Amino acid sequence: MRTKLVFLFSVMIIASMILAACKTASTPTDVPASGTTDVPTAEPTVAKSADPTTLLVLRYAEPDTLDPALDYETAGAEIIRNVYDPLLFYKAGDPSQFIPMLATEWTISEDGLTYTFKIREGVKFQDGSDMTVEDVAYSFQRNLLFSGPDGPMALLAEPFFGVGNVDITYMIDPALYGDIAGLQAADPAVLKSTCEMVQGKIVADAANSTVTMTLANSWGPFLQTIGQNWAVVMSKAWSSANGAWDGSCDTWQNFYAVSSAEDPLTSIAMGTGPFSLDHWTPGEELVMVRNDNYWRTEPMWEGESGGGGPAKLARIVIRLIPEWGTRFSMLQTGEADLAIVNPDAWAQADEFVGTTCTMDASDPVTYSNPTCEKTSDQPLTVWAGAPRPAIDIMAMNEAIDINNDSNPYMGSGALDGNGIPADFFADVHIRKAFNYCYDWDTVIADAFGGNGFQPTSLLLPGMIGYSADDSHYTYDPAKCEEEFRASTLMNAAGASVWDKGFFLIGVYNIGNTGRQTALEVLAAGLAAVNPKFRVESVAMPWPTINRELRAHRLPLTSIGWLEDIHDAHNWYGPFLVSQYGHFNGVPAQEWGLLDKVSQAVMESDPVKRAEMNKAINQIVYDQAPYIIGVARNIRQYLQPWIKGYYYNPLIGDNLFYFYPMFKE
Repeated sequence: MRTKLVFLFSVMIIASMILAACKTASTPTDVPASGTTDVPTAEPTVAKSADPTTLLVLRYAEPDTLDPALDYETAGAEIIRNVYDPLLFYKAGDPSQFIPMLATEWTISEDGLTYTFKIREGVKFQDGSDMTVEDVAYSFQRNLLFSGPDGPMALLAEPFFGVGNVDITYMIDPALYGDIAGLQAADPAVLKSTCEMVQGKIVADAANSTVTMTLANSWGPFLQTIGQNWAVVMSKAWSSANGAWDGSCDTWQNFYAVSSAEDPLTSIAMGTGPFSLDHWTPGEELVMVRNDNYWRTEPMWEGESGGGGPAKLARIVIRLIPEWGTRFSMLQTGEADLAIVNPDAWAQADEFVGTTCTMDASDPVTYSNPTCEKTSDQPLTVWAGAPRPAIDIMAMNEAIDINNDSNPYMGSGALDGNGIPADFFADVHIRKAFNYCYDWDTVIADAFGGNGFQPTSLLLPGMIGYSADDSHYTYDPAKCEEEFRASTLMNAAGASVWDKGFFLIGVYNIGNTGRQTALEVLAAGLAAVNPKFRVESVAMPWPTINRELRAHRLPLTSIGWLEDIHDAHNWYGPFLVSQYGHFNGVPAQEWGLLDKVSQAVMESDPVKRAEMNKAINQIVYDQAPYIIGVARNIRQYLQPWIKGYYYNPLIGDNLFYFYPMFKE
């Protein structure tokens, strides 16, 4: 998640806290235990909300940034989704069906390259200004020119620039990918013509109230892609007035790949959505208030209980509470309306469930219209059964930053038993050994209460190219030892990894007990093979993790991925050729992945594409750049007075579009 200065404390204080935690090799005291013992139990109150107009949501992570061009994590996405509007949105719980939002209708050319959107008239931004077709065009142009490896713009770059062209720099020189200074030093004429090319692909026609977009290749999931938070409409005047790009082709390069810490739009937001950002107090809370001038006059879809007009809820308060015990107590007493319940706490929460709403994964309609059964007089309602389109993954950095003075995650920075060298995970035997020492069954049992499974590749079951028979790793301590002994990594004295051992820091985001447990299980598996192998898990704020990932400083990170679109390319792209692949030094070109991933997404024949994806899966197995962890189903806990909620797999569980929700 990306944010400017999103901490309650200064960056220096945060850094010193992390450094202290690393030097003492101890778990921070504010990290909740992975188990759920000793959690206080409160008496449930009557099923009645104390305040019918305010929704209190308890979370343990806050955004990294609120800039739609840069945000690529869930905490920020939730705010963006409610403050801004896209051109279209997903119907109820079915992401394959779309409803008009800021576009009232759209047409697609016969060759699939040209999309023309009729833009809704009479819509106002939250500052009272009119939304125009120029704002729509500016938003997409800015996104593509902003680009950079840290954000989600590869999702838009490939349809507009061509398969494999994941960044605006690929239109100039792929070697400039992520190189801000290098891009700014490029030929000014080339820079200007590149910007003009982008503007030519996204054209506003004020006379006809349309915006026309021209793609480089036919892109089947394009509509699905632009329904997300990275394709919302922003005010050109407001954005530029607050320090963002002003639309001039003479200056766009100065705004390329800006970090969340430097992004002027990181901590502010202003759109056309049903809620406006009231304030964000880093480390404490985010508050949104109802946009009383919201443009919608009709229900979003037939049967939608929220109706048209402004939202029913007047205020959304998202409070940051890392400790599960506190969140649980506030949920039980009814003080909180919603709270993040990690899988290892599901058994506790289930004791207070009185109604179960079961979603049938084979029928998307039940995502928004499940079968609900009252089983007791307990207050909570749980939505369960839908597959979560996400996997938890352990990232091993093959190109760790070598600045040891400011990188405590590497310990001593040498293969001396008290650290690791920068090329530690560049050794494929080390990566394979870590895979063999990871106990999936224990993680599933301890972190997810048995409600999970091990995928055999980066794909999810049902995707083209997924097979339960694919080569995959299993917990095997003997093979773990064999791979460590096969490593050629040695120190200056000729001592091996097996002889010297190692120490490194693995990180996870504060409050995510599932990822904490995964790290601890891995550490135990490694230590059982050789007591000289030491991995210490440290909790960090999610924005800090993102900054450290982008700086290539984290050797081992317990992360997860919630898909953007339900397509194999949305998994291969981020983990192999952009985003996390870039952060963790995956040599996509060297392994032949760049070409294979690009060719696979262009293949329309599902049989041929399946074979191409299988070849990619085999490379991922052979090279083992990640430990592909656990996938699971969802369980979403709600207070009984919350109405209008629905589950959409492209929004995700524990994330909410608040507009149709209300309290009864």
